[in-house]
Amino acid sequence: MAPVEYEFPVSPAQARMLVLDQLNPGTAQYNVPVAFAVRGPFDVAAFRAALDVVVARHESLRTVFRPGDGAYVQVVAEEAEAALRVLEVPAAGVHEVLRAEAAVPFDVEVGPLLRCVVYVLDDGSHLVLLTAHHLVCDGWSLRLLLQELADAYHPGTTAPASSVTAPVSSATAPDQGTGMPEPPPVQYADYAAWQRERLDAHALDAAVAYWADSLADAPGTLALPTDHPRPAVQSTAGGVHRLNLPPDLRERLAKVAAERNATPFTAMFAAFAAFLSRITGQRDFVVGVPVAGRDHPGLQGLIGLLANTLALRAEVAGEPSFLDLVTRVRDRLLAAHPHQEAPFEAVVEALAPGRELSHDPLVQVMLAYDDDTRLALDLRGCVTERVELLLDDAKFDLLLNVQRDGDGLAAHFVHRADLFERETVRHWAHAFETLLDGLLDRPDLPVTAHDLLAAGERHRVLHEWNRAAAPVPAGLVPDLVAERAAERPDATALVCGSVRLTYRELLERADGLAAGLRAAGVGPEVPVGLCLSRGAGMAVAALGVLRAGGAYVPLDPGHPEARLRFMIEDAGVRLLITDGPEGPGAPADTAGNGPGAFGVPVTTVDGGAIPSIGPATDARPTLRDTAYILYTSGSTGRPKGVAVEHRALLNLATAVRPQFPVTSEDRVLQYVSFGFDVAVSDLFFTFVAGAELHVAAECERLGEDLYARLRDSRITYAFLPPSAAMSLPYPPDGWRDAQEEGLPELRTLAIGGEACPPELVARWATARRRVVDAYGPSENTVYATTADLVPGRPVVIGRPVANTRAYVLDGRLRPVPVGVTGEIYLAGANLARGYANRPALTAERFVADPFGPPGERMYRTGDLGRYDADGVLSYLGRVDTQVKLRGFRVELGEIETVLAAHPGVAMAAAAVRGDRLAVYVVPTAGLGTEPDAAPDAGSGVGPDAGPGGGRRGGPLTVVEVRSWLGARLPGYMVPDAVVFVPELPVSKSGKVDRQRLPEPPLTRPDLDSPYVPPGTPTERRIAGVWAAALDLTQVGLHDNFFDLGGNSIRLLAVLAALREDGRNGGRANGQADGRADGRAGGRDGGIKLVDLFRHPTVATLAAFLDGTGPGAGDEPEQRGRSRRERLAARRNAQRGEM
Repeated sequence: MAPVEYEFPVSPAQARMLVLDQLNPGTAQYNVPVAFAVRGPFDVAAFRAALDVVVARHESLRTVFRPGDGAYVQVVAEEAEAALRVLEVPAAGVHEVLRAEAAVPFDVEVGPLLRCVVYVLDDGSHLVLLTAHHLVCDGWSLRLLLQELADAYHPGTTAPASSVTAPVSSATAPDQGTGMPEPPPVQYADYAAWQRERLDAHALDAAVAYWADSLADAPGTLALPTDHPRPAVQSTAGGVHRLNLPPDLRERLAKVAAERNATPFTAMFAAFAAFLSRITGQRDFVVGVPVAGRDHPGLQGLIGLLANTLALRAEVAGEPSFLDLVTRVRDRLLAAHPHQEAPFEAVVEALAPGRELSHDPLVQVMLAYDDDTRLALDLRGCVTERVELLLDDAKFDLLLNVQRDGDGLAAHFVHRADLFERETVRHWAHAFETLLDGLLDRPDLPVTAHDLLAAGERHRVLHEWNRAAAPVPAGLVPDLVAERAAERPDATALVCGSVRLTYRELLERADGLAAGLRAAGVGPEVPVGLCLSRGAGMAVAALGVLRAGGAYVPLDPGHPEARLRFMIEDAGVRLLITDGPEGPGAPADTAGNGPGAFGVPVTTVDGGAIPSIGPATDARPTLRDTAYILYTSGSTGRPKGVAVEHRALLNLATAVRPQFPVTSEDRVLQYVSFGFDVAVSDLFFTFVAGAELHVAAECERLGEDLYARLRDSRITYAFLPPSAAMSLPYPPDGWRDAQEEGLPELRTLAIGGEACPPELVARWATARRRVVDAYGPSENTVYATTADLVPGRPVVIGRPVANTRAYVLDGRLRPVPVGVTGEIYLAGANLARGYANRPALTAERFVADPFGPPGERMYRTGDLGRYDADGVLSYLGRVDTQVKLRGFRVELGEIETVLAAHPGVAMAAAAVRGDRLAVYVVPTAGLGTEPDAAPDAGSGVGPDAGPGGGRRGGPLTVVEVRSWLGARLPGYMVPDAVVFVPELPVSKSGKVDRQRLPEPPLTRPDLDSPYVPPGTPTERRIAGVWAAALDLTQVGLHDNFFDLGGNSIRLLAVLAALREDGRNGGRANGQADGRADGRAGGRDGGIKLVDLFRHPTVATLAAFLDGTGPGAGDEPEQRGRSRRERLAARRNAQRGEM
């Protein structure tokens, strides 16, 4: 006889959890396990009988969940036996056995949703593992379950008495012969119906309105600094780090809380908020906290999901002391208390935040605090001890779960594994402990005044990770070049077109110029402008000025006259060297000498007469004198001149050079403009090493022409901006073998100036070629850190170069913990003197170094960075150019990196135009584009297409680009506009010139479009299902499910209808597609909830179901198996491992 079952509506909390369960099917994210070691005469039969009693008392423990008419329902069995198994296992390794069993997923449609395993160990003891699904059990329920089990356990008998006088909540187990009370008069189905009725009757409207008002302008996300880019769809894979907080800290927490008439939880929340503010930089954010949801006395003894989540706003603005912050939190909690009945699901719906699969709405970080005694299972005649089980599943980006542990506290930091490394979270945990200790020690101080790092960790990040001392030879760089010329006079020094100079010729020309300059009055601290075109003359002139003792100032002759005039006047240029009479600033006289157009004397580099600017001098410069002044763009629109001393140039050319390295055997490409700081390292890496410098012509700066120069000149070392490196030709399927590898003699490719895309590393880093990320601003003499990049690993900027220190500091110049974003500061021998004639700006950017030797300075870069657990730095963008779009922080470089990995994309750039996010795409050669077209049905391009293949022809389309990004990035990082361009505008330094990117079109094909009826059978089927679920009469081809009023709960009804349609051969709503396999679109029967989120319009979902849209062909084996079969297979596999 079939079991008797009853159907009831689910509660709002269950409805939301079912959505989350469907989004991540086959996971243990909502498993609630508890385990106990049992020693003594344990009666397993009596325990089974006790479990039967508890299951009989609570309908929730006999409940499963199945699709009903438009929504899931809870199905309660009138009778059910407890699911208890007895297994014999060895004591060795039993903890892993427990973890594996606790992580076995439930099938909520089949059940049972409470299971128990008793392990009989070979030492005679037992282990009891109880695992429930969160749909039927919360934390309060778990305590009730254990208490009732203890009350019903009567060793020596398998049938407890029929009545008992002691209340269920009694802490004292009843005597032998007593039994359990009758089932609770209120069961969970009653509670669910009562809550639904209250919502329908608008009894909770005021509570929901309170939360909607409180959170109306709250930030949509808490931007924790992540180790990995946030995936388009968050996973439940997690990790846990346990931190033990000592008893004295728990006592101090209670004491400080009492000073403001608050609870220890309130103080812990305030401390956690202060910590989150410090590691994110946000002063206003939302933190979730769980509440029991049992204020009504009739709910105290009910097992089921009654817990609710409160989205509490944390505001750490101003400079509150810890006591003041505790008061703020206390007041907010008191104000929220009368409104805690509002279901979190209703609050989410009222605020209607954007539907994002990448993160949870409203709450991404949670704090749970339980100062009660630990869970206990008291079994008569036995000694029991709880066994801690920490499952690697995460429900939030970060959960801090604080529990009583003896006289102290155990703080568990549970994190998403796809966002954070375990080591990062471990460092955070200890930083939190350090902060908490400081807050409790001096609660009267501002929360921002306390350190996050303990003394040992502080010493490590400031000093151990900055051990980069290296010897520096005596002398000056021009002297070292003369030494190389003496050692190898006939070796080639410089090649530029048809010009080839040996080291003897280079030095002779430079010294000839230097003699004339000294005779004309050029000496230490005399700036000489070099307004020269690309060629050998610039190298000769720079070396000549240094040999004379002066300071050279590179000036690009292609710059506007007004800009050149400003730089000449600002630097105090005393003499200008040009190409000849036709060069910028040249005088009117035919001799080409004398006062020029800019009001300063002018000469040429070819040895003409040099006008006197003062008495002749033989004074030699010192290490503290200026070697060159290089102009960079200024935020005010005025360029600023960076004055670099000889000591910094010497450190660069001698101590730093071996880290690349450049030797006398190398052929170095001089690619960038001479006004760009990398030209300094190109020149003097080469000349101090005795290598060859090959100057690239203007026509050899991109693509095939650049490749030809690298190949024909047999270049072994080159520095290229990523934009230039990505333009180099590369086979779509990669190099077939080492023999066919392009540019085999290019031994070192240094990359800098822009963020390096991983695709560049994948293309060019090989067994015989290094790709080096070379990071550094002009203010630190070209380079500050370097890293050898490895394909498949994160792109980092590495560790400090020789005699350089790098710090990551907060706004108060304090070091931040591992994994936390801060501003990069640089110090050491490479540091520039400052900005020429800009003392105020110099004082602002070059500040005292509190961590170095007395009198040392450090440079504030304006760059954001973070350390990993090994002390390796990552670059995270600029402080002043972080983009915030629709409430979300967006890093444009991350979008560009992901897009550059597409096999059909040669180059890409991202930009914000107004309130719109746009990407600019250069397709790979010969591909072509169709900006407004849907993907080619035969192209096979899906979200998982990757570099080196996976694309089967067809033009690149807007839909394809957005789908690629949508499968890899959060929805808010998917562009509003996709613009195809033949090439990206590039500045003279080789970087993408974002200011010259064209304006995107004002509209998109999928915005503001008129109603388009569905056309294909699949489209009409989907539109019919949506119309039924949303109670609409008409649904258009391009209508968005959520824009029509849909939500995640209604999406479950759509999912059930489409699955049923697939099982019925695709004939729902009177449609048939005539497919031989009888499945709607080939996919309806195996469609997942996440697919509906990813394809929210009729058109995109129909293309997906028909196998013609992005994602076609994904998971062929999985799609051919039912969800129940996959769950069964996973259970069998996990239990087989045990």
